[in-house]
Amino acid sequence: MKNQRYSPIIGRNPDEIIAFRKGLEVDVANFVGQAISLAERLPQHRYVFNLFSDRFDFLLGFCAAVIAGQCTLMPPNRLDRTLDELTLAYPDSYTLGNAGKTGETNSVDPNNTDPDVCEYDGSFPMIPDDQLCAVAFTSGSTGKPSPNRKYWRTLKEGTLGNIDLLLKEPKDRLNVVATVPPQHMWGLETSVLLPMFANVAISDRTPFYPQDIADALSSVPAPRALVSSPAHLNTLEKSGVSLSGVDNIFSATAPMSMDLAQKLEQKFDARVLEVFGCTESGIIAARHTSEKTLWHLSELFELETSEEGTLVKAGHLSENVMIGDRIEKSGEHHFTWLGRHQDMINIAGKRGSLTDLNQRLLSVPGVKDGVIFSPQNNPERLAALVVAPKLKSSDIIEALKPMVDSVFLPRPVYLVPMLPRQETGKLANAAVMSLFDEFSRSEKRKRQT
Repeated sequence: MKNQRYSPIIGRNPDEIIAFRKGLEVDVANFVGQAISLAERLPQHRYVFNLFSDRFDFLLGFCAAVIAGQCTLMPPNRLDRTLDELTLAYPDSYTLGNAGKTGETNSVDPNNTDPDVCEYDGSFPMIPDDQLCAVAFTSGSTGKPSPNRKYWRTLKEGTLGNIDLLLKEPKDRLNVVATVPPQHMWGLETSVLLPMFANVAISDRTPFYPQDIADALSSVPAPRALVSSPAHLNTLEKSGVSLSGVDNIFSATAPMSMDLAQKLEQKFDARVLEVFGCTESGIIAARHTSEKTLWHLSELFELETSEEGTLVKAGHLSENVMIGDRIEKSGEHHFTWLGRHQDMINIAGKRGSLTDLNQRLLSVPGVKDGVIFSPQNNPERLAALVVAPKLKSSDIIEALKPMVDSVFLPRPVYLVPMLPRQETGKLANAAVMSLFDEFSRSEKRKRQT
């Protein structure tokens, strides 16, 4: 193609550090050598499921696939059923790693690559702008995975915009620990793409529990950043764990309350930056939640509001994206988020937001986790599943009364040992309803006996 543009697989200097693997620094030159070596050993298929939980292995596999001209499939979860469905839809595919998929024979182990023999020859592989590099899937309204195609230009230019939006000093080094999986767009953008184009090094760990997060952060030098979600951060804040010199906390996947942001900053002496985006568009905006309600829109994007939602436009996207979020624009580059259309409820003629109700629930002392929702069998009354080991259901309702209109008080409130959160911290509606039905049946049996 005459006007085709190319750019290097890594937009960084060869001597910069891109990752920490098993406690050791990996520089860009060494990494590129390993990626080239792995690309030569990949099976010759069009698509690849990169299921590595080790973040370095994922990054290496992702870059090797791009070099080989292959497209990484990013399923919404690692359930065998989901992977089987996508394998049928993409028959010319294979798997890197075996997490979540049993009996896989067509996998490649990147650890077979000897770093000592992966010599950098002074040149980076060049990637065409129009190369399809990833397909990220959302569950969609039908529950079937819906594909969102990501081309090299989309990923590269989106990341350059994210550098300006997220990093205070883009040239300064930042070492990142992430609790979210790299297969999710939030994890991909911050812990895979950022290290490819910014002076960012990532830890190979994906910690979950508060102490594991603290250990992972202490294993990398300052300045440090934690990429996470409100669910993980809420648990972290309520734990007695202290963090070693974390400078930045980046949060996405669900709304964060100003109260939680302020508590995190006070406890850990870190800047908390909340990020707004979606699988279809990637990161759109950010805000310093402890101080501001307004979102700062990335220079890459334009937003148009309508009754159906918000139309997202950007030159690096292959097409405009309609999202179900309600916003109120404040000038050209700022807006207020008013909630999602599906988030709004109407009970007894009164309108409310489930997001707002859930933030109030999580602010109740003693509540470690929880969710308020509309049961499918009775949408005119809200219910709640709450993790609060030292509280009774009546305690939670009494605590909510001063904060919530009586029509929005959840009844029943079921105390559960844990919520079925995904790796990103999100709650799938089907999983919530299944758990609610389980506890409803249990309570019914108790009343009958």
